[in-house]
Amino acid sequence: MGTFNTKKTIQGSVALIPAIAKRIHKHFQTEGFEVRSDALQSGGYDISITKGGIFKAVLGMKSALKVTLQPIASGIDFKAGVGIFGQQAIPTIVSMFFLWPVLLTQIWGMIQQSKLDDKALELAEEVVRLNTNEAFGASESSIFCTSCGTKNPKTANFCCGCGRKL
Repeated sequence: MGTFNTKKTIQGSVALIPAIAKRIHKHFQTEGFEVRSDALQSGGYDISITKGGIFKAVLGMKSALKVTLQPIASGIDFKAGVGIFGQQAIPTIVSMFFLWPVLLTQIWGMIQQSKLDDKALELAEEVVRLNTNEAFGASESSIFCTSCGTKNPKTANFCCGCGRKL
């Protein structure tokens, strides 16, 4: 039962999935997370990211993120989910009734976790953007949108085609 979920189709070559998985793996490992990446037969990847031992699990502060990258016809299907997972559900319920100060730490932990899926998406889009710009010969004055593929001036903050933040 996830609390925070991010789903997006990234416009880019499915051949970039291993590079995206490697970038996400390396970034979160550098940040002190335990990371496990599994290549799937479909050409996709499952990445599990955790941080915190049994003490943090009891307090409900154990970070947990699962990222799935799947090749689809229109690009790369990106899914990331964060939240209270099985080992945290019981401590959350107990703390709601008896240990309300612990509930405050759980809420803070969930706020911190809510940023993890956004960071994973940002890393994936960065890999696609860098490789797409190289592959299609975007000059130093232009950049491609990872949502719709439109070529934009490098100084643009938003895509000229779809309006998404670049």
